[in-house]
Amino acid sequence: MNDTLRISSCMKHDVVSATENINIREAAMMMVARSIGTLPIVDRDGNLIGITTMGDIIQVFLPNFVSLVSDIDFVKDFGNLGTFSPESFERAEKLTIADIMVEPVAAEDTSSLVRALSIMSKHNIRDLPVLHEGRLVGIASRVDIGRAFLADWLSSLGEVPEV
Repeated sequence: MNDTLRISSCMKHDVVSATENINIREAAMMMVARSIGTLPIVDRDGNLIGITTMGDIIQVFLPNFVSLVSDIDFVKDFGNLGTFSPESFERAEKLTIADIMVEPVAAEDTSSLVRALSIMSKHNIRDLPVLHEGRLVGIASRVDIGRAFLADWLSSLGEVPEV
């Protein structure tokens, strides 16, 4: 693998992020409007302080018992539980992103693709925020990194993938 190939070569530079004071509804609107599954949370200076995913937000709307049932596959249909309750909307308005965000996992923009893939595999994440001196400068998905990694490998074999 090319030692100079870094995550900065394949990351998305136009990162959608939010501050910790927005509510769950606002975060959901951002994620739907921008077609993203991971929302980095930054402070006023652009430093990464947390992260949330679409799954974290959806969890707010699921009935509490869902997390208690270890084998949910046997349930064929949840009937009325598939509709949103007024309580879940109220909860989404009251909770802020700070209430559900988790400690972020990130890589520096100088990280190699192998390091980035290792971090993502270890932490079982799909999107990896990219930092430069603590500030959020990009985000890369498994597909972005995997594509760059495979393209570099194919290039080293003298092969060029057809588009």
